Amino acid sequence: MERWKTELLPKLPQKVQAVLREIPEQERLLEIRLRADRPMQLVFPDHDRLVYGINGTPMLSLRGCEDLLSTLCDRSVYAFERELEHGFVTAAGGYRIGVAGRCFRTEQGTNRHTAVSGFCIRIVREVIGASDALLPFLMQDGTIASTLLLSPPGYGKTTLLRDLIRTVSYGLKGIRPMRVCAADERYELCGAADGSCPFDLGPRTDVLAGLRKADAIERAVAALSPEIVATDELSDPRDLEAVRIASGCGVRILATAHAGSRDNLLRKEPMRRMLKERIFDRVVLLKKQYGAAAAWTVYDADGLVLQGKEPIC
Repeated sequence: MERWKTELLPKLPQKVQAVLREIPEQERLLEIRLRADRPMQLVFPDHDRLVYGINGTPMLSLRGCEDLLSTLCDRSVYAFERELEHGFVTAAGGYRIGVAGRCFRTEQGTNRHTAVSGFCIRIVREVIGASDALLPFLMQDGTIASTLLLSPPGYGKTTLLRDLIRTVSYGLKGIRPMRVCAADERYELCGAADGSCPFDLGPRTDVLAGLRKADAIERAVAALSPEIVATDELSDPRDLEAVRIASGCGVRILATAHAGSRDNLLRKEPMRRMLKERIFDRVVLLKKQYGAAAAWTVYDADGLVLQGKEPIC
């Protein structure tokens, strides 16, 4: 049985659970989308499905949305206030859940929900060996090169990053074992907010979870002596500056970012600056095939294509 059926399913409403229990594992569910007074949307690699309640009734009401948010936050929404400011909560197991609804901007400049009307629940999977075919193009002096993984949301960047961390931490596939520090702001790499790590990130990996990425990277370089810093979804200028400083200290970087192409990335001034300074020796563009990261193109630091269109998982 897949992990999400034991970790995530018990937190959902009973009639939602009843539907999800019947989904065969071979269908590979990617997302569960719940909206107030609307059908449930189930997203699979090559299609989606709308599911109604009995007699065409919605699967969730507005009141049900408030109750579900409370359940996902372990009955303490206040404890998740910082995550909710950015529009999501992370449930145990590393399941990031986007939250829709009415928001307002406080006098302190933060975002706060006043009503919740929907959820986007992304199914998390550990894919051991997802990076194996890609690794030969990321090798540099017997170790892994500083690498940036690119794609739009939902293409498997985090899954691939997690497997790269595991591989270099163990020293597999001909790579010298290296000390890794994962700056895991949203608990998606380690998979838990309580300090445990249900995903295998390797024996030489330290995790700094729950801190803002910039703070975690600075702390890692100052106190944990990493050879590699790994982090997910670079975008904030402060995070990018922390990566630049870490790279200047001789630390290699494994990271992801949202972009549909290398040209898209170059339109973002902070990222363009990083590429110009050769912070990353490799840039990997993931390409979506039937909802999975099934193909990629690898660029070197000069933007030249090294290899592309090979299956990775």
